[in-house]
This record gives sequence, structure tokens and C-alpha cells, in this order.
Amino acid sequence: MDAALNFFIWGCVPMVFLYTSGFAWSLWKQKNKGGAVIVFILACIALVLPYFTYMRY
Repeated sequence: MDAALNFFIWGCVPMVFLYTSGFAWSLWKQKNKGGAVIVFILACIALVLPYFTYMRY
């Protein structure tokens, strides 16, 4: 895989993780703890999934 694409993917993935984690934090502060946990799990999946789909081979 092209090195530029790797840098692009690993540049975007942390931004998506941080944005989604921030949304989970705001849900937590609004006392929506169940939704915050699910959104944080989704953020963790979004952080790990590109490795298994694009970077592994």
C-alpha cells in the first residue's frame, strides 16, 4: 500500500476517535451513560478497524 495513503489513514483515524470520544463525553455529562458507553465502544472500533482492513497486509 502506498505510504501516502497510510499517513492519510492514520492521520484521519485519531481525529475521528477524538471527535467521537468528545461526543461520548458530552453524552456522559448529560447523564446519558448508556449512550456514552456505546458511542465510546464505537470510537474504539473505529480506531482499531483500519488496521485490520487496510494496514494488515
